[in-house]
Amino acid sequence: EEEEEEEEKLPGEQLDGEFIFQDGSTYKGQYLKNGEDVLLHGRGTLCSGPEAFQGTFEKGLYKYGRYTSCNGAVYKGNFRQNLFHGMGEYNWPDGRAYKGIWKDGKMHGRGQFLNFIMGEQISGFCLEGDFKSAPLEQSGARSAFLDVYEAECGASATAAVRDLASRTGARGPPRKFLVPPGEAPAPDEKPAIAVERALVADAVLGPFPEAGEVLQEAVQAFAAGLAEDAEKPLAVTVYRESPQSGLHLDAKRLRLPQLQYVGQAVEVALPPEVARDAEPGSLAAMVLVNVSKEYDIALANWKLVHVERVPPPAE
Repeated sequence: EEEEEEEEKLPGEQLDGEFIFQDGSTYKGQYLKNGEDVLLHGRGTLCSGPEAFQGTFEKGLYKYGRYTSCNGAVYKGNFRQNLFHGMGEYNWPDGRAYKGIWKDGKMHGRGQFLNFIMGEQISGFCLEGDFKSAPLEQSGARSAFLDVYEAECGASATAAVRDLASRTGARGPPRKFLVPPGEAPAPDEKPAIAVERALVADAVLGPFPEAGEVLQEAVQAFAAGLAEDAEKPLAVTVYRESPQSGLHLDAKRLRLPQLQYVGQAVEVALPPEVARDAEPGSLAAMVLVNVSKEYDIALANWKLVHVERVPPPAE
């Protein structure tokens, strides 16, 4: 019998209030209280001199919101460990702006620069806070970013496929990998399931595989192609924004931009030359999408959104 995943419990009672801290900073908003301990958590505003953060806190740390620095620059977006991380927009006091992906406080990934050169908009890839617009350097930055990004996403998705295969039983794979059925919550449905359905709806359009379409023997035989010593290794493809030929999922189903972790699609499939000789009805491809809202591959929430089988031979 599949184990139910427990919902995380908050370390205290959530309340609303106002505080003045010993350093003179002020806070107004939601917080957690556990005995004498207070932890900023939920919606609130923290001000410390000219610096301010207005948005969502999670267990004492910035999560998402608007940060104003002491020099007047403004950042609006996601945070991790109080650093700019994920999708965000940074506006300098002189009118320049960057909108795109951040990693651990630095511009890293694809983004857009505004008003850097005569009011022009420049799109491209940053690496660890460094951006160069020359075509040759941009090509190198893009390649360097993709090498790391695709390795991270591919490894995470293939680990999910192995986990799915090892835990698939007679009734199909674990629920954590399947999209909740239906378009609306059932009367007795747990709130966590409704949240999962909403996350999927934000990231990808259906239809989605049901448990009966992923049979134990078929998925385990398919996943064997991910072994290091596999005779016929599976092909792993991380979806990009630009068109890619030969993929099994219609990219129009993807609702979020690719190459930013959140909403990322990864395909695991038999190579064409292997699929041609494979047994009809066996699995040919599986496509997973990360529906997590966290810009952190370690916290990916992979859902199986598409499966294909080897078709019978043409008559």
